[in-house]
Amino acid sequence: MKNKIEQALHLLASNKPAQLIRHCGISDGIVQLDGALFLEAIQKFESNYEDLAIEKFVPASGAATRMFAPLSGVDLLNPNDEAEFFFLHLRDFPFFHSVLSTFEKNGLNYNDSSGVERYTRVMDFLFNNGYATLPKGAVPFHAYQEEERTAFAEHCIESTHYMSPNGKHEIHFTIPEEHKTSVENLFQAFFKKQPNAIQNISFSSQDPETHIPVLDKNKMPARNENGEVFLRPAGHGALLKNLQLLKGECVFIQNIDNITEASHHADVAAYRKLMGGVLLNLVEERNNLLRDLSNKIEDAEIHAISFLEKWFKSTENSSSVFEQLNKPMRVCGMVENTGEPGGGPFWVKDDAGFESKQIIEKAQINKEDFEQLAIFEKSTHFNPVDLVCHFLDHNGNKYNLEEYRNPTAALISEKLMLGNRTNVIELPGLWNGSMWGWNTVFVEIPSRVFHPVKTVNDLLKSGHKPKA
Repeated sequence: MKNKIEQALHLLASNKPAQLIRHCGISDGIVQLDGALFLEAIQKFESNYEDLAIEKFVPASGAATRMFAPLSGVDLLNPNDEAEFFFLHLRDFPFFHSVLSTFEKNGLNYNDSSGVERYTRVMDFLFNNGYATLPKGAVPFHAYQEEERTAFAEHCIESTHYMSPNGKHEIHFTIPEEHKTSVENLFQAFFKKQPNAIQNISFSSQDPETHIPVLDKNKMPARNENGEVFLRPAGHGALLKNLQLLKGECVFIQNIDNITEASHHADVAAYRKLMGGVLLNLVEERNNLLRDLSNKIEDAEIHAISFLEKWFKSTENSSSVFEQLNKPMRVCGMVENTGEPGGGPFWVKDDAGFESKQIIEKAQINKEDFEQLAIFEKSTHFNPVDLVCHFLDHNGNKYNLEEYRNPTAALISEKLMLGNRTNVIELPGLWNGSMWGWNTVFVEIPSRVFHPVKTVNDLLKSGHKPKA
């Protein structure tokens, strides 16, 4: 425990706010592809599709507790707005038939029960029988004639549009260790119904050894009711070692809750292919340049500098051109900012004045610096966590991803915990500080492919309903 406390103190002391230069915009850090260029990128992906080791990495460790938070402890005689909306539209939710089945099993008729009695039983179904305590991926997100389909299952269907169901391509879910057996059972039952879904799946869990103590306002470890040091999961940055285990040739990263109803899948998949094609073109050109530099081909450095300036603007770095090229690479989809909470794409500088493109969360900036806050607020685009990554070098060797993490970019926030104000410390975010040293390209994708489910009522939005 002493080492963990020292780690928390070190992360707190060494943390440096990001230094924003300006937000990334179209033609200034964000690439906009349409017309012929759009089709060329998709064709590049499709022409290499069968030969690629395509993987999809889905962080799905979180419980559905937050998703159902607006309903927790609600006064049924005087519900809040979100709870009232939920009850008024209960019949439209994908799990309504499961609600009906529960009533029938108890010898009750849903329509005959009174309002308070009815909704008390619905709340009991949600909070005592499962959904609010399950992993978010195990909650039914969409309803079809033949099934209620969980977010886990929907990922296996959606992915068939850009991954092969023949066993060569794989989806990797990070899940809570304590739910592993129940999640595996969910998948086994689903695959019997949907044999053409992606069935090559694997699991890992966030290592509890990465948990970090919460510190109080005096920088002392907070303690729970039993006097034990209060440990908290270290955020999605703790999944970097899980990501490292993948093959690393073409890895899509997508949040568990950003998954649409099936009639939208083809549209969404077109932009995954777009990003995949951009990545493959970049990797191919980079590998050729690295080989030319290694072989000291004439004008290789001139071409490499031109490539770096075009895509990454990184030639003012003190490291060699070879070192600047020889890094993991990612292509990140960015949608227009519509007020969603979260990070976005920015030009930032380090202590040496070197500029790079980064995904920055509000927690990473000094919010008391009004100039920095103004830059953050002016951002035109939002990070929907829609990435495709490559972390093999030109010889096919996997990079050690830990070497490209910015250790001073921890995510630190103040929260009320155990009745006191505390510093909650998370490791550098998986697509924030943990990928700081990667070569990054931002590509604009339309907001219609971004349909996260942060609260249960989001399941009634357009992306979770059949296309009109």
